Amino acid sequence: MIKQIRAVKSAGAEIRFDPSLFVESALVALTDAHVTQVHVTQAHLTDAHVFETVAQWFDPTNPALHAHTVTSGGRAAAWFIQIGIASCVLRYYRRGGLVARVLRDQYFWCGAARTRAFAEFSLMRTMVQSGLSVPEPLAVAVWRRGLIYRGALITQRVEGAKPLAHILDPDQWAQAGREIARMHLAGVWHADLNVFNILVDLEQKVWLIDFDRARMLSDMSDQKRSENLTRLKRSVRKVAPLLEPLCWPALVEAYTLTMIG
Repeated sequence: MIKQIRAVKSAGAEIRFDPSLFVESALVALTDAHVTQVHVTQAHLTDAHVFETVAQWFDPTNPALHAHTVTSGGRAAAWFIQIGIASCVLRYYRRGGLVARVLRDQYFWCGAARTRAFAEFSLMRTMVQSGLSVPEPLAVAVWRRGLIYRGALITQRVEGAKPLAHILDPDQWAQAGREIARMHLAGVWHADLNVFNILVDLEQKVWLIDFDRARMLSDMSDQKRSENLTRLKRSVRKVAPLLEPLCWPALVEAYTLTMIG
């Protein structure tokens, strides 16, 4: 389970992280107010060293992370990484569309809580605590310069996962439908529900990922739910059209039955 989240600030950046993470077989130790030390081979380090250690989690060129690029979905801005014993996914925030030609990874600063990185981190924590099938968010970072910021997020890796686009079993699509319904019943609207943001792991468990720009709604209307399903169906037709006749009806039926209880 997620433990209490702490923050470290330095050099224009703010990083929040889950202290249960191990770094080089070392557990981050915290006081009530601030990070005070890290035990690395029993060496006690200063706050500056703590910040430097945590910041290195967000550098995919750091050889200690053994980073390799996530090849399916996304905008070439995600890596599988290893932080001590924890298998994780590091994702940088990237824009899409025409605006990406000018501001590929830059966003306007309106306060930490309103950054896309911290918003997704907070929402995913709430979803995990509610028992939804989403990876645990482990750490988040925002680098600010004036009115511009960049962000990154580290989450639990779903080991051996395949995207729904590569799943041929209608029963697994039905399970995906049930998980989407559970998400909607919890009031969560997904901003980019597609066949690469639904994963099936080695134990056939279905996971939902990528909650950038997702929202917790007080009233999950039929229109909002339909938006998610319509977007998902478009991605099926674009990426895996041969699966639609057999698998899509299984997903919709399971979704509908779960929604009506």
